[in-house]
Amino acid sequence: MNKQLFFDDSKLFGRDNVIRKYGKPQMVAEYNDGVSSNDYASGFVFMLDNGKYRMLYFAHGDFEGRRLFCATSEDGINFLPEKLFDLKSYPDKKYEHEIMKLAGEVASIFEDKYAKDPSERYKMLFADCSRLKELYVEDTVYTSPDLINWTLKEGSLWGDGAEPLASVFYNKHKKVYTIIERPFWGRRCAGYKETENWTDFTDFRYCMDVDSSDDRLDEIYGMIAFEYDGMYIGVPHFYRHLNSEFNAKYKNGIIDTQLAYSYDGRYWLRSLREPFISGVDTLGNTDKQYNLVWVMSMLENRDGSINLYASASELEHGPAFRNPGTGKIFVYNMRKDGFISLCTENAGETASVITREKIWHGGEIHFNLKAKKATVAVYISDESELVAGNVLGIAKPVEGYSHDDCIPFEGDSTDWVPEYKTGKRVDELKGKTLVFELRFSDGEVFSLSGDYTDVFNTQAAKYRRYGVLPE
Repeated sequence: MNKQLFFDDSKLFGRDNVIRKYGKPQMVAEYNDGVSSNDYASGFVFMLDNGKYRMLYFAHGDFEGRRLFCATSEDGINFLPEKLFDLKSYPDKKYEHEIMKLAGEVASIFEDKYAKDPSERYKMLFADCSRLKELYVEDTVYTSPDLINWTLKEGSLWGDGAEPLASVFYNKHKKVYTIIERPFWGRRCAGYKETENWTDFTDFRYCMDVDSSDDRLDEIYGMIAFEYDGMYIGVPHFYRHLNSEFNAKYKNGIIDTQLAYSYDGRYWLRSLREPFISGVDTLGNTDKQYNLVWVMSMLENRDGSINLYASASELEHGPAFRNPGTGKIFVYNMRKDGFISLCTENAGETASVITREKIWHGGEIHFNLKAKKATVAVYISDESELVAGNVLGIAKPVEGYSHDDCIPFEGDSTDWVPEYKTGKRVDELKGKTLVFELRFSDGEVFSLSGDYTDVFNTQAAKYRRYGVLPE
């Protein structure tokens, strides 16, 4: 199954009366263990083999330095501190849910589903700050079989002075692990390294920075990224609202997030230049604003909906790291594929979205949408015309698959399959090059999916003539 999200119009022939909008994650819970403050970029959540959830987070508080803590949950939303140790038996621990003391900051924790050694199922990217006075940060890797017991992986250095707010995903297209990170201490932007074995790493390559469309003095603080149904979605964090002054940008400013995306995990595109999750999205208290928000984890629930986990601080950048007390971890929930949508612009008027050609391999087409009324018409592109050196496909209506033939949909569904009064099914058009037109009123469409290959005009003509699929 392929899926089309509507981050851009590259796979559309047309759109009318629609505007692109971010989905709106809803805050559903907040967490604080009562002894620490989550002002840093933290909150790494995993579903365990027993169906429960475990969250790791590093924080500061009324104790020396920083510590790595653990919480547990039955539903991935409501967390409680997890009792790991009997303090009488472990005098080096101050708290029952404490994993270890830290001489630095955790940049990322992820589950390595391709690890050959079970003892390295989980990996932690750590920024060792024990030599800060020498202006040196050592970027090491720790491994764990269970998220509780961690061992330094000797000889594995994932960065060169990089700082926290990093992430890792497995690039299925390139068969490598991708680390999204900063190039070095204090340089705020996003780039990547790749590795196959966690011993050898490629050189750093830039993939995202601020540009002239951003607000004054903005910086990209870093980006969290993950694979999502064949593409890659990023959450770049923006350091904003900075004062003009003759020193490093540190003593003030806020952090919020936007969205970015990639089709190959290397070349990244910016999305809407507006906040995706920000510090005004608080649970039951719209008067309180959190000036730093760090979106660190994403998990898909069994129903396809998405949980996002973010740490946050009421204080601005700089003071937050010196004054623990206001930091929490927030849990957000969002519908399946709910990152971005094409939404009706003018209420009461019909909206339309027309796809580019798709080589149909069989089965039905599925839509994630909500609308007062929606129908889908199918067109076959089975002819080509050469116009001034350009091959143009000619899409024609298919009998039995018109908007009048389509049984109208009304409501909200993450998996609507169009049906036709004629009894026709899209599966009957297997092997054809199809174009779909979705018409809807007062609603929004989040995605479409099916067994197809997206093609452009010349590729479609080549398939029709020679049966050749694009690589």
